[in-house]
Amino acid sequence: MENKKEIIYVAEIDRDVDDIVAVEYLHNKGVLKAVVLDPIPETDEGIQRLDIIKKMGIIIEDDIPKDSKYVFVGGALKKVSQYIKNNKIDLLVMNGGFVGNNIETNFTIPKFRNKKTVRTFNFNCNIYATNQVLKSENIDKILLVGKNVCHNRKNTLSGIWKNKESKLLNKYNVKDKKLMHDLLACYEGLIFLGITNDKSFLNYRLLKPFNEGLDGKYTKWGSLYPNEKSEYRECIVAIEWKG
Repeated sequence: MENKKEIIYVAEIDRDVDDIVAVEYLHNKGVLKAVVLDPIPETDEGIQRLDIIKKMGIIIEDDIPKDSKYVFVGGALKKVSQYIKNNKIDLLVMNGGFVGNNIETNFTIPKFRNKKTVRTFNFNCNIYATNQVLKSENIDKILLVGKNVCHNRKNTLSGIWKNKESKLLNKYNVKDKKLMHDLLACYEGLIFLGITNDKSFLNYRLLKPFNEGLDGKYTKWGSLYPNEKSEYRECIVAIEWKG
């Protein structure tokens, strides 16, 4: 891609500083084509973050523009589900999903160690849109960076970001122990696309998402091996941290 501005970032900037950090990270890398807000910000913090985005000169679109090949998501999947009804995506990168103890991996987060499924924020922002996206044949590849990795204490300013993005995080007064979910997904997504020479922090495996039944924001998600039965397609899923 050679740093062309081809990435569309779907952001949820009301609830968390993480999304505005991810927006500026992609902008600084010179790869951000536009931001799509899902949902439109309503809180004072969200409106202030929207003003920051505008002042950086970043294009803001109501919907994902036609011919978008690379879509990164830090918010809900409503806009993506609408887009793929009549369009295709080469790569969807998303913070979301979970790899549980039924998958062979090295669990390092005690609260997840004996769990097969958990609730995940991004998937459950719009459960029906998620249901459509994870079944879609109009997306070539889906890269998922979920709770099993992004909730690790390494994913903080006092961890991996201290020597990489400390200036950016300090700009937004990010606390040392704040988990940077969306930043990690964007960082890994750029590596997957071959845009940066950074080294990946994560190991991946082809897996299928599944849930225990759709139950709105209480839906619990996990992962299955490719040979197991799931109504959802295979994704490239982060299973553990390297090292």
